[in-house]
Amino acid sequence: MDARPNSPEARDISYHMHGYTNARKHQESGPLVIEKGDGIYVEDLAGNRYIEAMAGLWSVAVGFSEKRLVDAAVRQMSKLPYYHDFGSKSHSPLIDLAERLVQMAPVPMSKAYFTNSGSEANDTAMKMIWYRSNALGQPARKKIISRKKGYHGVTIASASLTGLPNNHLSFDLPIANVLHTSTPHHWR
Repeated sequence: MDARPNSPEARDISYHMHGYTNARKHQESGPLVIEKGDGIYVEDLAGNRYIEAMAGLWSVAVGFSEKRLVDAAVRQMSKLPYYHDFGSKSHSPLIDLAERLVQMAPVPMSKAYFTNSGSEANDTAMKMIWYRSNALGQPARKKIISRKKGYHGVTIASASLTGLPNNHLSFDLPIANVLHTSTPHHWR
């Protein structure tokens, strides 16, 4: 680790809180600072290359620095970098993607709902299920069954769905109405 006080590693230790990281150990050993990515590879500040087998934590399924995506992003960022969809607002890329997703869905569905992460998607699904139960006059129908050892995210609801005890320790999780059942096993 570069110990200079203004190095990226030192600044990271000073200013950034990492998820899924032992804070004490991180304070001592510092981060692995990734500088760039290309295809399935990422490279650190020292020029060491690594195969990134988690697709950038599931966000880079087509690889890093994919030229077609870079070009499409530059075109869109130059035109309309972002706009929300609250209060009946919309925009063409959102409409096009929603239409395509609904047409591609393996089960019949009529709408697509966009979120920023899988955790937020899971939280939203729970809210929609609970909203439906309330709307149908069945407020007691709120139980969600999830699998032990399953991973669903890090927000309060998604971490509750996650069936990993370390995700629950010290956070008073899971929340009410989230139950866990056994994991499928090929020897049972």
